[in-house]
Amino acid sequence: MSTIVQFESRAGNLIMFKEHAVPILKGMGLSGEIPSAILPDDIERALDLIHECAFMKVDNNQNKVRISQKTRALPLIELLVRARKRKCEVIWR
Repeated sequence: MSTIVQFESRAGNLIMFKEHAVPILKGMGLSGEIPSAILPDDIERALDLIHECAFMKVDNNQNKVRISQKTRALPLIELLVRARKRKCEVIWR
C-alpha cells in the first residue's frame, strides 16, 4: 500500500502519493521531508526551481499510458500559486 501526503493550506488542499510527492518537493529545492511546510516568502523560489527541474522540461513519450512527473506536479504547482497570491503557508504531512 502506498503512503499518501496531505498538503493543506488556506488556498486549498491536495493529496498525493508519497512516491510522487517527494521528488516534486526535492525539485522545488525543498528537503522532501514529511511532515514539513513552506512559508509564503519561500514559495516564489520553489516555483522558479520546479520550472527549471529536468522532469518539467522533458515530456515523456505521449503514447505511453504512464503519467509523467510534470503532469503529477501541476496540482501542487497550482496550489502553491494560489497560496502565494493569498500569502499563506502550505503544510504537508
